[in-house]
Amino acid sequence: MKHEKKIAIILLITVVVSCGIEDYPYLYPVPSGNITSESISSATIRLPNIEEDYFTHFTIYYRIYISTSLQTGRIDEGIMSTVNPSLDSDYRAFLPYINSETNISTSIGSLFSNRGYQTLILEGVDIDDVLSKSSFGKTIILDFIQTPGTMPALQDNTTRYHLRRSNGNGRFNPVPTDRYFLNAPELNSNNNASSTINADVANMSTTAQVRYTYVSMYIVVTGIDGNFSPIYSTPTFIGILCLPEPY
Repeated sequence: MKHEKKIAIILLITVVVSCGIEDYPYLYPVPSGNITSESISSATIRLPNIEEDYFTHFTIYYRIYISTSLQTGRIDEGIMSTVNPSLDSDYRAFLPYINSETNISTSIGSLFSNRGYQTLILEGVDIDDVLSKSSFGKTIILDFIQTPGTMPALQDNTTRYHLRRSNGNGRFNPVPTDRYFLNAPELNSNNNASSTINADVANMSTTAQVRYTYVSMYIVVTGIDGNFSPIYSTPTFIGILCLPEPY
């Protein structure tokens, strides 16, 4: 009888192990040490090699925040609420997931979208292709040089791509219609910061004439599991950059 019980226990352990506990789809995040953002004008990301077969591409999530505060240096936790209270609130909502080994979920995409974050777009090319397996080992720069009229861009080893804002796959209609990351009056208007126009912009109740805009970004490793459902790593904070003036 004891021998039979031992066999049953061994079989149970074998079944549990073979039922996918070891094969649970997990994507390691981009290490925070791979990201450098010491100013409001650029962020540098060294993209790692992802060994998991589930990987499809890296995804960059962003949200724009209207502000009356001019910042010239790196924006850290201590001054986020000064820039825009929503920036501070969103950052603290994501904080438990950053570098977490327990808050791993297939709903990371919903976590961002529920707080008004959208996925970054490149002009003239699919960003998922640019940030696919072909990007392993590359260093990319999110360039927000503070020269009026100079469009922010993603620069990799060989090419410079202009950044464009999302329209939520047609769910809203951003203005200006060129959707560049420039601090245009239509973009920093509280009246346009709505779910049907600039859904990617967080407003700030103010009548101040001088208005600035800042973008907060996170990078997530994205993949597809065996059931063809999207899976995500935990997010890694990229930083907060200032949108240049349009002219």
